[in-house]
Amino acid sequence: MIFFQNWDELARVAISTVLIYMLCVGMVSVFGKRASAKMNNFDWIVTVAMGSMLGSSVLFKKVVVLELFLALFLLLALQFSFNKLSVYFLTSRKTMKKSPALLYFSGEYVEQTLQRERVTKDEVRTGIRSQGLIDENDVSAVILEPNGELSIIPASQHRADDRDDKAIEDVVKHDH
Repeated sequence: MIFFQNWDELARVAISTVLIYMLCVGMVSVFGKRASAKMNNFDWIVTVAMGSMLGSSVLFKKVVVLELFLALFLLLALQFSFNKLSVYFLTSRKTMKKSPALLYFSGEYVEQTLQRERVTKDEVRTGIRSQGLIDENDVSAVILEPNGELSIIPASQHRADDRDDKAIEDVVKHDH
């Protein structure tokens, strides 16, 4: 019973997996690239929720494909609607889209931002090492992006004294 229940159950899983996969691909195609992106926390939540629904629907016996379709449609329609609203309305944009945060700049940690964003210096150093850089002096800036990832700008690609550089001007503007 643990390894094999019956052939009918295997056939149900195989058929539902194919149908649900095609449904998911179709829905993501209709709603666009953003449907499976991780551009912000809300997109990430939708992606995780979609994965959970799809996985559950393949394995659970009492899931109706039409119910799954409705759930996926509503989830993606809400994501689409809120993202559309954020394009036109500042209040929605501020809710949906968080600003990048400057954690390290020109040889100095931005302590206030580290505390506000709940990021440790060790986490910043880990991000620096993950980019193949050994020394903090090799880094011009470290930015916590709205999707939670660290962007590391090597000193070789940025003038350390230039806070007006296009790559970081929106970050500096938000943090000062």
